[in-house]
Amino acid sequence: MAAMDITRGTRRSRNNSRRRGILGIESAIVMIAFVVVAAALAFVVLNAGFGTTQKSKTTISEGLKSATGAVEVAGLVTGGGNSSTGKLLYYSIPIKLASGAGEVNLQQALTAVKYFSKSVNYDNIYVGTARDSSNASYADVMSMFADVKQADCTYDPSVAATDAINNSGSFQAPAKTCAIIWWSNSIQNNDILDGGEVAVLTIVFESNDQPEQLDVLHSELIISGGSVLTVERSVPVITTSVVNLG
Repeated sequence: MAAMDITRGTRRSRNNSRRRGILGIESAIVMIAFVVVAAALAFVVLNAGFGTTQKSKTTISEGLKSATGAVEVAGLVTGGGNSSTGKLLYYSIPIKLASGAGEVNLQQALTAVKYFSKSVNYDNIYVGTARDSSNASYADVMSMFADVKQADCTYDPSVAATDAINNSGSFQAPAKTCAIIWWSNSIQNNDILDGGEVAVLTIVFESNDQPEQLDVLHSELIISGGSVLTVERSVPVITTSVVNLG
């Protein structure tokens, strides 16, 4: 009887050992599965993080590219002055593509010009480009004014001299302050500023807006895509018809 009890006890001990072994294997399998799932989830999270980081870098890069500007000033800013009244009639800013920038479309629908001084503030005075199939560029600003209507600043090469801002060599202030872009150096005859070209942003004032000595001229050329060229100049004493604004 005692021998049978010992045998049964031994069997139970073996069965318990087997059960413990099976449970240990099952636990190990569950643990391995848990580790595999956790690793997979970690990979997905890390991959999403890398993707977000890359998108952020791209967005920042594009933002910096816009912030640095697509165009830049290409020389001296000059103006036309009336020495009798001591007032500025208009001023011109030569522009070109910034280093590394692609072509820029300057058509009216995609561009704006903001202007303000001590006495006036305009959100957008841009009337478009002075350019068509027959006139790709102009020698100077007065030549361009001969093709711009005095009444509304619209570009019209067929305008009569008496109705133009340049009336046979005599300046006529427009009925409103406006901004026009024309080309002094042209390669392609369109509204796009290409590499190697020089365009000129001219702001011409109606009589009541004409600035004088110590006034500050602030203009912003706002291009499609968010690029902004800001130009600020102070008006010196005007004693000649050609005014150097620096």
